[in-house]
Amino acid sequence: MVVHGDAIDVLERVVEDESVHLVFADPPYNIGKSFGEFRDKWPADKAYAEWCYQWLDICLRKLADDGSLYVMTSTQAMPYLDLWLRDRCSVQSRIVWHYDSSGVQARRYFGS
Repeated sequence: MVVHGDAIDVLERVVEDESVHLVFADPPYNIGKSFGEFRDKWPADKAYAEWCYQWLDICLRKLADDGSLYVMTSTQAMPYLDLWLRDRCSVQSRIVWHYDSSGVQARRYFGS
């Protein structure tokens, strides 16, 4: 089933609590990228983190007892989400993508 809509609204309305075995979330990263009419930029890091906490809280409620949650995030937001999640669930591991972006994204500072 594919449901088109705002994730917070759809998750609350359509998905039963404790019914999901895998959540893979790849939200906007708050880095200013444009997606049509939507610009991925919140007024402050705190506002972005608060928005993430809303949908993460819903996702945790929807997870079955043996469910898994994978969250993609930027290196800038990772500390906020990691600390928040560690207070609410058991973090088994972290997957970190390693790639050389020097010269591509970072000409005047260290790359990822």
